[in-house]
Order: sequence, then structure tokens, then C-alpha cells
Amino acid sequence: MPEPSPLELTEDRIPFTGIEESIRELVELYGGEIMSGEGSEWRFVLPLRRGLAVAGGVECTLSWAPVGEREATVRLVCDRDLDAPKAQRILMLSAGVVGALLFTIWPFYGRGNALGTLAWVGGALALAVYFLTLKKTSGGLAHDFLQRLARRQRSMAGEEPA
Repeated sequence: MPEPSPLELTEDRIPFTGIEESIRELVELYGGEIMSGEGSEWRFVLPLRRGLAVAGGVECTLSWAPVGEREATVRLVCDRDLDAPKAQRILMLSAGVVGALLFTIWPFYGRGNALGTLAWVGGALALAVYFLTLKKTSGGLAHDFLQRLARRQRSMAGEEPA
């Protein structure tokens, strides 16, 4: 099995005053655990799932480098890519394609039989798969963590959200 590649995300122009407290609060909010936090580099573990049945975690390293008097570039590196399993994604996309095809051909070939319901369900499945692929491109847990940190720091500094 190939070694999972790390995920690296960066965000520019984040005010870094009080960022340590924000990191602590967000890791606690996500149900994670801080492993070390010294200076401008923090290591922590975020759980992959919430609830009683925790399915492991992802180790993250967050560091920042000041680029001005008050702002920094923040870099979040996770020990593995937080991508969905490829086989499940391919099966869902295939089901969505079949659903879209059924929905498309139903008016021409299925007028008098029971394919109408199947076509509508197929169309709904195709839309659901489309929205799932949009959600996938959002970046997952690590991206969400970094965006919340940026929003929190900018709101604490009095900047307007973009």
C-alpha cells in the first residue's frame, strides 16, 4: 500500500496576536489533543470523527511566519491526506451517472411504465452526488480548521470578514 501523502494548506494575512489561545480553543472545540505548542509551531491531533466511536485521528502541525507587524502566513501540515476513499467516490459517481441517464431518457422511452419513479430517484441521486463532489472540493477537516482560525483571528483584530 502506498504511503499517504501529507496535506499542506496555507493562509495569508492572518493577524497573529493571541493565536495561541485561538488554537487551543479550536482544538478543544474539534475534540482534539494538543501534543506540543512552543513559539510559532504547534502540533496537535484532530479526530477524524466525533462521537463515542472515534475512528483515529490526524496529526497536524500548524506554524506561522510573520510577514508584517501584525500579520502572518499560517501553514497547516497534516500527516496524511484527508481525502475520501476513492472506491466509494467512484461508486457514488457511477450511480449518479446512471441516475442522470435514467432521468434523461425516461421522457422518451418510459412514458407508459414504472420507470418514471426510478428516473426521478435517479435524478435525485445524480444531484446528491453532484453536491457531494462540491463538498469534497472544500478541503475537509483541515481546511475547515484553518478557515475557522483565520476567521476568529480576523474578527478578534477587528477586520471585516471577506
